[in-house]
Amino acid sequence: MKTSIYLILNVVFMLCSMNSLVAQSTTTEPLSLNQAINRALQSNFGIRTSYLLKEASAISNSWGAVGALPQLSTSVSGVSSISDQTENPTSFIQERIETDGLTSGLNVNWTLFDGMGMFASKSRLNLLELQSEGQSSLVIEQTVEAVDRAYHNILLQTELLSVLAESMSLSRQRLNEIKHSESYGTAGTFDRLQFENAILADSTSWLQQGVAVKSSIRNLNLLMGDPEDSVWTLTDELLAPPELPSVSDVRIAVLVDNTSLNNAILSESIAQNGVKLAQSFLYPVLGLNASFSNATSNFAVGDLEGAGRSVNTSALLTLNFNLFNGGATRRSISLAQIQADIAAVDVEDTRAQASSIVSNAYESYTLGASVYDLCVQASRNASILLDIAETSYRKGIINALDYRALEVSLQRARVNQLSALLIWRGSYVEIQRLVGALRAPLMMN
Repeated sequence: MKTSIYLILNVVFMLCSMNSLVAQSTTTEPLSLNQAINRALQSNFGIRTSYLLKEASAISNSWGAVGALPQLSTSVSGVSSISDQTENPTSFIQERIETDGLTSGLNVNWTLFDGMGMFASKSRLNLLELQSEGQSSLVIEQTVEAVDRAYHNILLQTELLSVLAESMSLSRQRLNEIKHSESYGTAGTFDRLQFENAILADSTSWLQQGVAVKSSIRNLNLLMGDPEDSVWTLTDELLAPPELPSVSDVRIAVLVDNTSLNNAILSESIAQNGVKLAQSFLYPVLGLNASFSNATSNFAVGDLEGAGRSVNTSALLTLNFNLFNGGATRRSISLAQIQADIAAVDVEDTRAQASSIVSNAYESYTLGASVYDLCVQASRNASILLDIAETSYRKGIINALDYRALEVSLQRARVNQLSALLIWRGSYVEIQRLVGALRAPLMMN
């Protein structure tokens, strides 16, 4: 039994050593946070889709799309016919009749006035293009925030792996000392088993944490649009976020330049534009139709031949006025006005939500700073207690159970410190997104 336990422990430590050697021997590309963000802005699937939608919206935004430009068409037709009447006694002309003709035409249709509907439609396309840009900005902000979280999550998971590795190394050092003392009869089986169990527990956690590290790397690669097996050497550190302005200043910045709020305001403008578009059907439509045609023909009847040409030019002004359509126009105007009122309510709702969200995020940021400070102090205390406990354990004042409990307390304190730092930074990045600071390719560490 003892041999199998030692075999398990040796295998675990062999895995640790192999992992360390592989990490050192594998050539990995350095990656900073700004580089990760730039890679995501260039290759992220969601951002690429938003760019294409933005491009499509820009292409659709033209005067031709709203019918403000004339429509020009041309046509060419030819005809050739032979009518042999030489053996038709009932025909007035008993000859072979040959006819060739070519007709070309040019037609212009132009809506001169439609109750300002074309201008309302063009204004709507302008707003839709701006809205597409706003949606693209929102996707960029969300992606930058996700990359920041994923990048620092890798740092967190890697630090947690180091904490477990350090704890295993310490426990193995204690175990080797106990095995040496046990051979001289100065240590008991109880202490040896306690440290063996500690190593087994830490080894299990270490193996699980290794999977968590790989998973966090795959998540970052997905956000950056890179192959999932790409490996990086992260050059940035998991640091405390910088200090923020006062909550009132942050709230003002959010209400001025929040992307979601700006998009809601654009939606309201689009809805108001829909009212104008519906009202345009109350007015007459004035249109111009102009055409030009040129027809040439050649004919031959027996020995008689001839050619002809006809030119036709016309211009037509049309005025259409819908006197009554069962109230459909009035209903459309009323429905468009209701949509505009709904959009106005959505703006107020978005503004209230933005103010509430920034207040919660700022409180979370403030709380995160306080919790992190407490966790740092707790981690210091746990480290000091373990140093004291090591001396006490060597002197026989405390047993292996007490020593292991303090070792676990230090692990937990360091894990809590790292987790609190990640949560604190997450609150900071959320506020940065709310104030519109994540639209630029680069972001402060």
